[in-house]
Amino acid sequence: MILTTHTSVAIQCPKCGELEFHALSLFAFAGKGRENLYCHCGELLLSVASRDHQHFNVSFHCAFCGGVHYLRLKRGAIWGKAALPLICLEVEASAGFIGPKQKVTQACHEREKSIGELAAELGYEEEFENPEVMLRLLDHLHDLAKDGSLECGCGNKHLSFELLPDRVELYCEECEAVGIIYGDCNENISIFEGMRSLKLEENKTWLINRPQRAHQLAKTNEEE
Repeated sequence: MILTTHTSVAIQCPKCGELEFHALSLFAFAGKGRENLYCHCGELLLSVASRDHQHFNVSFHCAFCGGVHYLRLKRGAIWGKAALPLICLEVEASAGFIGPKQKVTQACHEREKSIGELAAELGYEEEFENPEVMLRLLDHLHDLAKDGSLECGCGNKHLSFELLPDRVELYCEECEAVGIIYGDCNENISIFEGMRSLKLEENKTWLINRPQRAHQLAKTNEEE
């Protein structure tokens, strides 16, 4: 019998939204009995603890509901042959997976959705004043963050955001800069979709995609 001692963890960070991949070794529990996995932004993602190396207590911080979920698993569920989903019961979606690297990667590709699609599935679409425009806003915001093109002038690249019926408000928790992206009409969303990158100004509040402010805040597709 072959004993698997290494597994892979993929989990979405509740703070910066990035999908993080980590390796988890059974040997890591030989001494301290606990292993903590962190996002590159510093946020705690998942903790695994065991006293007997047969049963494991898993807690993970959920990107969907913002809470912490707890699981009691046997060794074979973590170091096994299948990708185990880390389910948020509130939204019935997986915040990540544990299992063989290839199967975890495949599972992540299959579940990958745009922020707009996810917002629609979770029912946020009904709360938007202009659902079509707001979902376009969220999709483009996701693309900028994924490309590393979303940041603050103070150097912070991990911005928080609040979703409101007619806009998204970006926040820098380092310097308290704020950026407001309006999703109330086609004119404003067209301005935002033309932005290749977006940088908040340190300690200031900006109206990002109002016509009179947009060109001062971001590079557009026309700029070289």
